[in-house]
Amino acid sequence: MKKNKMKGLYFFWIAFVASLCAMAYLYNAFLLNLLIALLFCVSTYFLKTFFDRFISYNWLSSLFCTLIPVILFAIPMVFVVIKGIDVISTLEPSSLNQFIESTKEKISLWLFDLSPEVAHRAKDFMSNFSGGSILNYLFGMSAGFAKWGATLLINIGFIIVFLYFCFFYSKAFTEFALDLIPFSKEQTKGIYEEISGVLNIVFFTSILNVLLQGLCFGVASHFLGYDGFLLGVLYGFASIVPVVGGALVWVPVAFHQLFLGESNGAIFIALYGAIFIGLVIDNGVKPLLIGFVKDKVIKTSVKINEMLIFFAILAGISVFGFSGIVIGPAATALFIALLRVYNNNLKN
Repeated sequence: MKKNKMKGLYFFWIAFVASLCAMAYLYNAFLLNLLIALLFCVSTYFLKTFFDRFISYNWLSSLFCTLIPVILFAIPMVFVVIKGIDVISTLEPSSLNQFIESTKEKISLWLFDLSPEVAHRAKDFMSNFSGGSILNYLFGMSAGFAKWGATLLINIGFIIVFLYFCFFYSKAFTEFALDLIPFSKEQTKGIYEEISGVLNIVFFTSILNVLLQGLCFGVASHFLGYDGFLLGVLYGFASIVPVVGGALVWVPVAFHQLFLGESNGAIFIALYGAIFIGLVIDNGVKPLLIGFVKDKVIKTSVKINEMLIFFAILAGISVFGFSGIVIGPAATALFIALLRVYNNNLKN
């Protein structure tokens, strides 16, 4: 009898592993979106708790939980898109070509004031790039960007759908997980609270970081004569893009300042964007924001150091790109929580 039970157990695990591999292969295109939706659900589950107090229908409270973050992110994005379409619709190839050639000349004159030798080398280098070639390159980039944007919108659409179902089935899934995981309910609850607490910190810190960077750049660009609100919103969104971040905004603004002959404005916006916002705020102030959110906003009992959360975000971004903002801290929190379970309950 025992021998037959062991054979049945072996067969189960072989069939389970084979089935798991088949499921991973079948749903491979959706796994990352599902993971992001699940982690986002965990980080914003306070919305579900809030709406459940006033709404007795699970489908309706889940819908509100899904719509609120979508609206908060969608409204600024729609504003940027509308403004961007207005700007693009007013551009003409001839004027853009003239702008590029004039910019090259302005850069040469600006560099000549600093160093004639450097200006001569830069002029020789820029002579290889005509206005037409740069325009073709920009149009090629815009086509690639449009393709990337379409893919991004499709992924966001799947994430929104998955997010709704994560909220809708959250209680049923929690009960199933508690029965499935071979830990006590206290241990499983401790692991969940560790991950949830870290993701809450990341969620609120990311929002504060976007608002702070966008505000700082918006104020600076306003004093230079630009639409501070538009550039602030653009910079806020750009700040969450891995690697390049706010450079997507301040580099074009700096070149435009050069084109206008405002070399001091170009130097200011470059140093302001790269050093003050990019280094001081994003890398210096951000760990302080994490500590502030952890101790003052959420007041969580999570024992993970804020610097570890900060480096988990950086590591996640370097591996997974934008998705790493939530995947990195979640994986780190899970690892530390499992170590605590082992140290407190499983160690001999």
